[in-house]
Amino acid sequence: MHMEKLTPEQIERGLTHEDASIRKEFAERKDYTPTPEQIERGLTDTSSEVRARFADRKDYVPTPAQIERGLTDAEVNVRYTFAERGDYIPTAGQMERGLKDPHRFVRMLFGQRKDGLV
Repeated sequence: MHMEKLTPEQIERGLTHEDASIRKEFAERKDYTPTPEQIERGLTDTSSEVRARFADRKDYVPTPAQIERGLTDAEVNVRYTFAERGDYIPTAGQMERGLKDPHRFVRMLFGQRKDGLV
């Protein structure tokens, strides 16, 4: 994909670019570790594609607030990606909500957790 190492300034410019497709591309890059501020901003981005890419990153552990926000996101791709993460234990409320999610894949992931498969 990209060979040259980016500077922190270039990464920040990419992550804050007005074009969501550029923010998404930078959110997907694995050649840097985002700062807590960049993670928070990515998880609250106006673009659900950017939020989903940050939800999918494995180089940070989301806070309880970030998990809750991700599991209640309006977009199914963000909820699904958070439901897939294995680095947190859902609360009883999150579990109940996940099992009733409008999207069957989210329900399926929570069903697997309930059955101890995840």
